[in-house]
Amino acid sequence: MTSDGLPLRTFTIPEPYDAALRKVRMALARQGLRTPAELDVAARLRQDLGAGVAPCMVLYVDTPAILLEAVVFNRGAALLIPQPLVVTGDQRQSEVLMRGPELAAGEIPESVREPLQELHARIGRALESIAERQGARLAAIC
Repeated sequence: MTSDGLPLRTFTIPEPYDAALRKVRMALARQGLRTPAELDVAARLRQDLGAGVAPCMVLYVDTPAILLEAVVFNRGAALLIPQPLVVTGDQRQSEVLMRGPELAAGEIPESVREPLQELHARIGRALESIAERQGARLAAIC
């Protein structure tokens, strides 16, 4: 758990960042997941502020079916689906961070809870197929 109370799951991939990012994308695709949007955090900070940081990409992950199931009953579900996944690393190893499933049990409307839990489970299965799961901890993201 981080200092702000947001539960995180951390996965370590013993590969350089570029290779790990490719593996993550392929593992997600094998679970039928898509990344309709991506944010290259390092490039944005370099461009906007001239700041150099470690490679860091946010992949927004969903499936059209899960998104449809959630927003049909609650349009606010679009605030939670797609789910962000942070991939960061260096030339030795990489980390992937995702929100923990505990988020889905909180004050989220019941109509959104089940699709969100299904999305979390599929993302988790994808990452477990290529990475070592670490305990929740405070991580220096990017």
